[in-house]
Amino acid sequence: MVTPDTSGATSSAELLRSCVEIVNMARPTEGGEVNIPSNGLICWYYMSAIQNMSVLEDVHGVRLLGICAPPDTHLMDFVRIFVQKAQKRKMQNENAAALAVVALSQSFPCDTNGPSK
Repeated sequence: MVTPDTSGATSSAELLRSCVEIVNMARPTEGGEVNIPSNGLICWYYMSAIQNMSVLEDVHGVRLLGICAPPDTHLMDFVRIFVQKAQKRKMQNENAAALAVVALSQSFPCDTNGPSK
C-alpha cells in the first residue's frame, strides 16, 4: 500500500497559529477590506478554500462538507469560529482539514431533513 506524503501538508497546529494571527492582528480598511498579516496568509487561503468548497452539493442537493453557512457569512466568520473551536479542542495534532470541517459544520449545521436549499 502506498501512502501519500503529507510532510508538506498544513498541520492543525500551524493552521491554528496562522488563524490566531488574523483574529489578533487583522484590521478592516476604509473600503471594507481586511488587512491580513503575512503570518495569517496560510489560514486566509485555507479557510477561503473551505468556504468555497462548503457550497458543493451532491446530485440530491446535500452539502458534501456538511457546512451550511448563511449566504451573508464572511470569511472572517469562518476564521473566528475555527480559532474558537480549535482552541477548545486542544487537539492540534489532527488533520487540519478535518478539524476545520468539523468545527464549521458544528457551527453551521445543515438541515438533516433535506437538501441545503
